[in-house]
Amino acid sequence: MASVREVSGFTEDLLCPICLSLFREPRVLECGHSFCATCLEPCVPVGQQHGLCPECRCCFALSSVATNWALRSLAEKARLLKLDDGDPAGGGGRWYFCAEHEEPLKLFCSQDKGPVCVICRDLPQHRGHDFLPIKNAVQQYQDKLTASLAPLTEHLNSAREVQRRQQENLAELESCAQDLLGYISKEFEALHQILREQEEGMKEAVTSLEEENREEMEERLKELDEEVASRCETLSRVQAEIDPADPVAFLRGIKELMRRVRKDQQGHSAEEDDGSEEDEESDSDAASSEEEEEGVEDENFVAVDPALEKFEDLVHFEAWQEMLQSIHADTDHNWV
Repeated sequence: MASVREVSGFTEDLLCPICLSLFREPRVLECGHSFCATCLEPCVPVGQQHGLCPECRCCFALSSVATNWALRSLAEKARLLKLDDGDPAGGGGRWYFCAEHEEPLKLFCSQDKGPVCVICRDLPQHRGHDFLPIKNAVQQYQDKLTASLAPLTEHLNSAREVQRRQQENLAELESCAQDLLGYISKEFEALHQILREQEEGMKEAVTSLEEENREEMEERLKELDEEVASRCETLSRVQAEIDPADPVAFLRGIKELMRRVRKDQQGHSAEEDDGSEEDEESDSDAASSEEEEEGVEDENFVAVDPALEKFEDLVHFEAWQEMLQSIHADTDHNWV
């Protein structure tokens, strides 16, 4: 006598691969696979005479499809034996058996939330539990699932709405960031332009001061070159006339030489000597006085314009840097 597992395996061989129920009017194809006549109809396009096998995809012709009489007979006998009604869950003829007792799983334990057989029901571990027939349990949970459809749909719609808003916020964020980046670039370009203009203005001011100062210095240097040349000539003539070879010639030129010496010592044009002894003594005294004051006359040269030396202090670069750094620090603080 066949065991319940063998019966289950026999029943599964009589199930259509498409509808998973016992065959009804089974048709066998050229490839050897069988299907219910109604299940095979969608495999042939409307108006055509050929189709593809649902299992192996081999082409078949409607004219070559024949009734599988043996399979039909076995399916009818299985149906008469109500083997297709043994599926507790209504699975189209597929039986499920208890792994321990090899009995059909016909009951559902409400406490353990699982299907059991009639032997399991009487075991101590299920004592005091509530049981339902499989079909009733299926219907009960189907009703619960059906009742949950509305709130699940509501929750799904709510989540989709939040999702939609999040997507809008993301798009708004990207737009806001791009606008802000553009604004920052524009405003910093304006600041760069102001800084470039300030830089050019300062450079022009420094260059102008330098040119003016250089012009004064070069003019003064030219005068000093002439003065040095004149003093060198005077010194050379004095050195040459100190020990004269011809006294008469020496005295004839002494007036001009003394005038030149006096001019050199005083640093400006002196009045012509009238030849008197008093003037010569006066000249001698003046020369002596000038010699005493030699080396203490004021430095008469053009110095670097103080405006250039103080220019760096006037522009306050450090103050600007501190201001920019404070702005950067405030920005970091506000955005963190």
